[in-house]
Amino acid sequence: MREAQTLAVIAGGVGGAVGAFVGVAVGGSAISVTLTTLGVATLVGVGVIASAVVAGDVEFLADADGE
Repeated sequence: MREAQTLAVIAGGVGGAVGAFVGVAVGGSAISVTLTTLGVATLVGVGVIASAVVAGDVEFLADADGE
């Protein structure tokens, strides 16, 4: 698996886990839990990717060939 795919899987996994925890903790209707979960998962996933970019771990993302 390429580094970009690995990063996407990690960001998705971390975001999903945190999002699900927050969604269930907030509670309420199924719709509100789902929306909260998706919102938090997206924010956390983007944060994981942004942190990696800032840290310089994913400089390959700037390469059009992905090498």
